[in-house]
Amino acid sequence: MKLLLFDIDGTLLHSHGAGRRLFESVLTKLCGWPVSTAEVSFSGRTDPLIVQETLEKAGLGPKAISHLTPIALEHYAAQACYTPSDIRILPGVEALLHRLSMRADVQLALLTGNLQHTAHLKLNCVDLTRYFPFGAFGSDHADRSELPAIAVERARHFSGHTFSGKDVVVIGDSVLDVKCGRDNGAFTVAVATGLTSRVELAAHQPDVLLDDLTDRDLFYRLVLGASPKTH
Repeated sequence: MKLLLFDIDGTLLHSHGAGRRLFESVLTKLCGWPVSTAEVSFSGRTDPLIVQETLEKAGLGPKAISHLTPIALEHYAAQACYTPSDIRILPGVEALLHRLSMRADVQLALLTGNLQHTAHLKLNCVDLTRYFPFGAFGSDHADRSELPAIAVERARHFSGHTFSGKDVVVIGDSVLDVKCGRDNGAFTVAVATGLTSRVELAAHQPDVLLDDLTDRDLFYRLVLGASPKTH
């Protein structure tokens, strides 16, 4: 049995910069002067780290950053609001999740830098929440590499199955997703549908590199070692 841990932004969907705009609005109000995230990469980052790096680039010191980060995240979660027009499901995602959800040898879950609340807001907009009964989130830990262990423990409680090694599959669109999986001895699947080029993803040597999630047969063969037509 395999535990498939899906990233959200750039892997399952695009939110057209809505989160970035809200972060800037929240941090500008808290700081009292214009705060930009233009020099901060969101790709593969957890929300707490995004806030911390943005505040650092805005000129705040460690003590102020430590104080403001939880406040900013609380305001961000409270103000987050997404509509279906804000969210675009990426090609092949819905069909793949539907087929995977019917397999007895697969457990679907999330592994995302989003806060749990905002992750579900995004997925609810496009009716994807139903595929993911649990996950690990940026609200669980600021270090993405700590999230797989949290997801594995939640999977054990949910399914009664203990996942380990390459039976844990980390699926994402950034080099930090690949690093996160490798740090935990997991099987890594990089999908070139986010902000990171296929060339850059390839340089970090994921176990599998896909252009997108449209080819279900290819995904089944490379990730699960089977054909969807036999299940």
